[in-house]
Amino acid sequence: MSVPPSATDQGNIHWSREETMVLIELYRQHPCLWNVKVDMCRDRDKRTAALRQITEDMNRSGTTVTTSDVKRKIESLRNQHRRELRKMQK
Repeated sequence: MSVPPSATDQGNIHWSREETMVLIELYRQHPCLWNVKVDMCRDRDKRTAALRQITEDMNRSGTTVTTSDVKRKIESLRNQHRRELRKMQK
């Protein structure tokens, strides 16, 4: 992760494949963000803390992102996943 994501004029950043993979691995480590069967999933403070932790870990690895960047990227990845699932169901 030597190259930080580049900012565009809209405030969006470009994520490299390596940065995206790191984000996915960090996301997996926090079931409160994705596992609805876990009680912590309903706790907004725990979800916020998990997002902050992911942001800190990403920044420690040399990537400069904000919590809102992380949230946007997670939403984008989830939307992509849903679209692919719909394509497969057709």
